[in-house]
Amino acid sequence: MSSRSEVVTQVYDVAVLGAGIQGSSTAWYLTRKCNQKVALIEQFKANHTRGSSHGPSRIIRYMYPESYYVAMMQRAYPLWTELTADSGQKLMWETGGLTTFPKDLEQFEQMKKSLRKHNISHKLLSSADIEATYPGLKYPGGWTGIYDPHSGILDADACRQAFQSEFVKYGGEFKVNCPIVQVRPGQEIQLQTGDGQLIRCRRLVITAGSWSKQLLSEIGVVLPLKTVRINVCYWKASDTYSYSRANDFPVYTHIIPCGKLYYAMPVHEYPGLVKVCAHHGTEIESSDERDATRQAEDIDQISQFISQYMPGLDKRPAVVETCLYTTTPDSHAVMDRHPVWKNIVFGCGFSGHGFKLAPVVGEMLSQLVLGNSSVHDFTPFRVDRFSAKSKL
Repeated sequence: MSSRSEVVTQVYDVAVLGAGIQGSSTAWYLTRKCNQKVALIEQFKANHTRGSSHGPSRIIRYMYPESYYVAMMQRAYPLWTELTADSGQKLMWETGGLTTFPKDLEQFEQMKKSLRKHNISHKLLSSADIEATYPGLKYPGGWTGIYDPHSGILDADACRQAFQSEFVKYGGEFKVNCPIVQVRPGQEIQLQTGDGQLIRCRRLVITAGSWSKQLLSEIGVVLPLKTVRINVCYWKASDTYSYSRANDFPVYTHIIPCGKLYYAMPVHEYPGLVKVCAHHGTEIESSDERDATRQAEDIDQISQFISQYMPGLDKRPAVVETCLYTTTPDSHAVMDRHPVWKNIVFGCGFSGHGFKLAPVVGEMLSQLVLGNSSVHDFTPFRVDRFSAKSKL
């Protein structure tokens, strides 16, 4: 790793701005697969907790209503396997996954259709099946579930660190504590650091999470990104075994008609505690508000969900941590080129469900910035879908 006191005189093939999971995977792909000279630049220390990529657990799954996400996961799984083999680390625990819906919810039919289209093995469960299979869950009639045996838990910190370590092993330069205060576009891009030095590159990928909005606006790209503070909650189980991997408790997603989503994982990070969170939180003006007073309403909503569907857990969390989501109005990410400077691309708005996609996102952003052909469909992630709300 390099510190910001180093004088940078060379011109990098590509600089990647932001070393969260998407930036780290992109930097890895560019060095490992494309033989590029790359600088991965992070404004904070290497393992900071101020973004969206830290912590011990994220869900990995094929289950999506959107067919293009299932196709992306078919590519992501082999890349995760490759990273595991290269790094020699255990990055994933396969637990199986359960997603539950009201029977008449359109997303249920869409998810079944997407899984069938891509020949992903799965099983349909009734409310009675869910209760019989998972004693820690209680479901009334009128609900149904889809079980995916391939779902599991990714060790988020280990995954991010593996991408970074492998990136450095293949010749990349990792610059930490290196805030960028100005991006100067051109055929040769110049990045001015906080202490006045310049980093020079021919191409640039911006994957700066909740900091992307300001960085992009300064070079003429205004996106409807918002930052949301999420309460990450862990709840004590009266019967730990019911919610354990040893008892085959799955990663679990609960979808309700209003669009809200709750999710849970088997006991993993903290002994005897089950991670149960809401996929929504409190919108904040900037990342600097990350540590402001928590909204009790968010935690109360999770507690109400637990009382009805996971009654074996305490009604108040034992541990509460904080994570930032960076989202778009349609909850899908943006991956696109600068409208003028085609050597600048950006990927942002992944928070909430982007971690599992990281290896294929790295592949897509690499192909985009190098101008290489791609089998991937970028259409759902283009900026022009926000034509009424974006300014290019």
